[in-house]
Amino acid sequence: MTDRHSAAPDRLHSLPRYRQPHPREAASRHIVVMQSAAACASFVGELQQPLVLNEQNSNFGARLHQVLGSATVGSHLYIMGDEAFVWRIHAQARAAGMEDDEIDITRSIVGQRLVYCVHCGLPQVCGPEPLMTCVRCRVGLEVREHFSRRLGAYLGVCTNPDQPFAGVRP
Repeated sequence: MTDRHSAAPDRLHSLPRYRQPHPREAASRHIVVMQSAAACASFVGELQQPLVLNEQNSNFGARLHQVLGSATVGSHLYIMGDEAFVWRIHAQARAAGMEDDEIDITRSIVGQRLVYCVHCGLPQVCGPEPLMTCVRCRVGLEVREHFSRRLGAYLGVCTNPDQPFAGVRP
């Protein structure tokens, strides 16, 4: 898997670690799912007859569902885009029955990520900023450097525990 734990003592073990994709020689079918054509154009040329899905295409969702549902043993999935995109697709692939060792994740675009509010349970897309306000409960959140692979999200906790609801009661 491409997000193995880092051996660096100052890096939390829960943080994903990304690397550049490399073709899996043993794969009988290469499936490339990308957020945009710019995300992996050079890599696609290294693969033998890849099936390429681009989120910018109008039928992306339906096609992705069909391709993941029909993936067989020997298929290998390469996901490329920002963190919000790659972990959403990773969850769909796992739900379709693919195993972690059949999936490579590459953060090829710096952009959005998913943050899980521990106060109301809402996962929400945000930028790389360390502070945000939850769109549901309006709690000011600090985005912690803790990543949940199950949720595909970073943990957002209250920035001010003395006023957790910032004057707004749910």
